[in-house]
Amino acid sequence: MVNLIMLGCNGRMGQMITDIVKEDDDAKIVAGIDIVTNKERDYPVFTDIADCDIAADAIIDFSSANGFEDRMKYAVEKQVPIVVCSTGLSDEQLEYLKECSKKVAVLKSAN
Repeated sequence: MVNLIMLGCNGRMGQMITDIVKEDDDAKIVAGIDIVTNKERDYPVFTDIADCDIAADAIIDFSSANGFEDRMKYAVEKQVPIVVCSTGLSDEQLEYLKECSKKVAVLKSAN
């Protein structure tokens, strides 16, 4: 079983990924991160990734550029591989992503 943290869990793509993972016997979302917390989820939702104390095998990020550095710092510190599908990343943020990828597994994909 692969345990996942879903960043942007209450956005359009986050909801879609949540629905897909529900049907997968080999994966489970164990925590979500989102600024919107008024949606019912089968997992706890935190507004700040720093407050997430739930262990995971990977992170899927379908959130915005806001707070990107904090999310990458979390992935590096916890040594949790991350799939980055965030929109609107600046050149500086993309450079930071490259630096972080030297310390933790990163897959950058388009949203």
